Amino acid sequence: MKPSDRENANADFLGGSFVAIPYQWITRTGSLGLKPIHTVVLLQIIAAMQVEHEDFLTPFELAERTGQNLMDVTDAISELVTTGFLAMGERLDEQGTVSTYFDLKPLWARLRGKDPTASPVREWSRNPVQLFEEEFGRPLSGLECEQIRQWLERDGHPEWMINEALREAVLANKFSFKYIDRILFDWQRNRIRTKAELETYREGYRERLKSRSETAVSKNGNASTGADRARTTKAKPRDERYSAFYELFPDA
Repeated sequence: MKPSDRENANADFLGGSFVAIPYQWITRTGSLGLKPIHTVVLLQIIAAMQVEHEDFLTPFELAERTGQNLMDVTDAISELVTTGFLAMGERLDEQGTVSTYFDLKPLWARLRGKDPTASPVREWSRNPVQLFEEEFGRPLSGLECEQIRQWLERDGHPEWMINEALREAVLANKFSFKYIDRILFDWQRNRIRTKAELETYREGYRERLKSRSETAVSKNGNASTGADRARTTKAKPRDERYSAFYELFPDA
């Protein structure tokens, strides 16, 4: 059968690559609370995965493809991560190189929200993100937002505990996610679950530091006393025949 004129006119498109988009997403975009820029960014990520087999695009690449401002795209990625539509992770290859990737499982879980057999995606407050941005003095990256999500959902840390770990880091002048992660790991290892248990742990930690300090001072004092005693023991007795000389030169 001879192709129609319309098919001939669209042959260049029909012969190219296509991207599959769930119809449910298109019809529920408004109810999901997605902004237009969120949808455009997600579409570019999906297209890169399906056609180019690339699971990560930098904010610069996304801004170039969407025609949006770089800062707006960066904010959109952070918002998608914090609101549970997108996840980000890191992987190591055989050469030990770290690479970042996008994960669309949160989006698919949201689209299955009306399915009773699906596990609901947990909604969580933006308060931790806002606190981190205030203390760090800058917007958080997508990876940093994903780290907070993992603390909440994977590790099961409550929001108040993450905020307390941030407070500890700020007081120590350590603006580092790795430092905060070590604090949370230490508290988890010591089975701290409530604010009262945390305060008890802190009090015990302060007591241990005080005890170590007193022990160090005591050791230094004993060492000084021993040294003085040794100097006294080793000092030679003065010859009284030269008492007049010693009066003129008492340090001799």
